[in-house]
Amino acid sequence: MYLAPKAGSAAGAYRASRCVQVCAAGVFASLIALSTNLWAWSWQDSFFGPNESRQPDIPWSYQGKTGPDHWDTLAAEFADCKGEQQSPVDLRGGRQLSYSPLTFRYRSNPLSMVNDGRSVRIDYLPGSYLIAGGRQYELTGFHFHLPGEHRINGRAADMEIQLVHRDRRGRQAVVAVPIKAGRRMNSTLSRIWDKMPPIGGQSYYGRQVGINPMFLLPARHDYYTYVGSLTEPPCTEGVEWFVLTEPLEVDYSYIHRLAQVVGSNARPVQPLNGRPVLKVSRR
Repeated sequence: MYLAPKAGSAAGAYRASRCVQVCAAGVFASLIALSTNLWAWSWQDSFFGPNESRQPDIPWSYQGKTGPDHWDTLAAEFADCKGEQQSPVDLRGGRQLSYSPLTFRYRSNPLSMVNDGRSVRIDYLPGSYLIAGGRQYELTGFHFHLPGEHRINGRAADMEIQLVHRDRRGRQAVVAVPIKAGRRMNSTLSRIWDKMPPIGGQSYYGRQVGINPMFLLPARHDYYTYVGSLTEPPCTEGVEWFVLTEPLEVDYSYIHRLAQVVGSNARPVQPLNGRPVLKVSRR
């Protein structure tokens, strides 16, 4: 017959100690699970970032009754889409300014992206900056348009990358990088394209997959600049645009792949309505 050890016995002390260990391990595992869930929730909460074009509750598109001609009628917050300072525009001529360089201080970042059915969007963590005209803007993310939305002397690029920034006062600046179809492979685009979610609504986060948009910039940073808007709803105005004049050449396969995933997602050019266009180039 089994006799339980007395409370003061060595066996009893061992069992009590073992119980404490097991209970502590269980509590620790629960805390780890909770912190992991909280981390995942907080990441998902910041995944979309401060890009105002994310309006998941209001359907809009690039064609038909929810296309660009109707954006301003879809919701009250889209009223700016019929504003007087809309983007993109056709950039022609422009008053030449003395050279004021764009300074890019981008850091590598884990790849985090979503296919929202309209574009593939990359979210960026704090710590990467654009310095333009004495102002510092923080990179919040970037996305792709096919074909290019801006035109230079009537011609659109094969694709356009838009790098979205914001300063401490909430003022926005977007750098538009024209993309030319060619035969050059690009390591950053390859990493993004290899993990690109093929279906709208899918996302991807890879802690071990690093990217840096410095490698999405051409060698020369001459640019046009003007004041416009976001090119997607809610079409917020007052955006400082920097449209690079030199395209980045990439292999045609990147453009073909994006066309397969999201199709055409370029807003038609908008009237300048007398807005000044300035051209800045290194002589």
